[in-house]
Amino acid sequence: MKRAILILLAGFTAVVGLIQVAPPPPTVPDFGTIDIAEPDGAVASKSVWYCPWVEAGDVVDTDVMVATDVDVDTKLTLLDPLTNEAPSIAEYSIVGPGAAGISTGDVLRRGESPALVEISDGPAAAASLEWGDSVLSGDRCIVSVPKVWYLTGGTTKTDSFTELRLFNPFADSAEVSITAYSDFGVDVVSELDGFDVAGRSWATIDMEQYLPFRDELAFTVTSTKGLVIPALIRTDDRGEGMWPGTPPSDLWDFPIVTTGGLEPFISVLSAGEDQITISVDILTETGSIRNAREVTIDSGTPALIPLSDLAAPPFGVRLRATAPIAATALAVTPAPEVDGGEGDVSAATTSTSEPSSTTTVAGEGEEFIKGLAGTIGLSTPSSSWIVPLDTLPGNETTMWILNGGTDVVTAEIRPLGEVEFHGGEQSIVIEPGTIFGVEVDVGIGIYGYHVEADGPVSVAWEMSGERGAALVAGVPDR
Repeated sequence: MKRAILILLAGFTAVVGLIQVAPPPPTVPDFGTIDIAEPDGAVASKSVWYCPWVEAGDVVDTDVMVATDVDVDTKLTLLDPLTNEAPSIAEYSIVGPGAAGISTGDVLRRGESPALVEISDGPAAAASLEWGDSVLSGDRCIVSVPKVWYLTGGTTKTDSFTELRLFNPFADSAEVSITAYSDFGVDVVSELDGFDVAGRSWATIDMEQYLPFRDELAFTVTSTKGLVIPALIRTDDRGEGMWPGTPPSDLWDFPIVTTGGLEPFISVLSAGEDQITISVDILTETGSIRNAREVTIDSGTPALIPLSDLAAPPFGVRLRATAPIAATALAVTPAPEVDGGEGDVSAATTSTSEPSSTTTVAGEGEEFIKGLAGTIGLSTPSSSWIVPLDTLPGNETTMWILNGGTDVVTAEIRPLGEVEFHGGEQSIVIEPGTIFGVEVDVGIGIYGYHVEADGPVSVAWEMSGERGAALVAGVPDR
């Protein structure tokens, strides 16, 4: 795949696999007693989580993390429909409140292999993080399965690539219609209308062959038969980012959009037929800038909202729209300034002749982490959150809590994982219109947090360092 080729630029050798763009073969293995039922809530007492962006090969691995408030039995299932073999299964228990996980490379290594995570009780949640010596990406897994998904933040401009992965974990085959939106408006691709994905299977579609040289790309994936869980994978020679689809909303919280010195943007797409006005609120550690930017977007045309000129990092963002929109946060390698003007995201992912873990910003003498990160927003602030997270050598991890309201919020933070994890429980006060960062400095391992607040907040975490950068959304448990 293209992103495997890009990883080679960092000094590694890998075997490049063929991208699956045709429907999978109709004959798939019988997975017997695995029962994939749609759960009745985001973190129900019993739940199944779907992780479509799992991969383990020569240069990458994926950690699947589970955090829970109660004792749970967990079963990780990695599908293998292409070899007609039974799935690979790993089972383990977690004593709650706690967190644990598994490296999928310890189970098997065959490249792409989307995962199911079955959790016997709750509140509990799952996330995945793909990593290697020169790549870092991931996001929370998915627990609800709507009929229509929105995915923003794609591109096929020079040296950049976008893939859609369509994961069908259910027994029945699925049929979907994919509508693409670019800077040219609605892009009709007849091959993606009525696209089949066999049961217990997946397809990865390289969008460059259908829609090359698009600066901005967004998609809707509509299930006309069965159900799928889509993910967008964006790659350039600096790194890789991946995130799931979402339904649209008129409010989006991004507790953190700045990581590793990368340049932040918000990619948006209107879900309606009329023009929509979007107001951008910036929330820092010391206060907020309401209506820091206001943009109007047309129906059917994705837009990219720059953020780096609005405040000094770190900061989070709240989007308020006059009608529902889809939105994704992106953090990309900064573009060098030209004639004193701002760089743009097109230049921000241009090839360099010698990739390295840090690079100097032209004209400023500052260093940033190489990489590309992206994450979905949070449409409903909550007073209670489960946050599965990971730590890796050579990277820093921070959890961020956003208070977008008008009242002071007190939050109780309980670590999930080792007993000595970050010194135990703590109580923090978050002023209105601010974000609060909690550094995770416990070394290597899989951990988590439970955040309980006396008012609505939004929670996410970020990681950056020599491997790259990642932004990961938290999970509300009520």
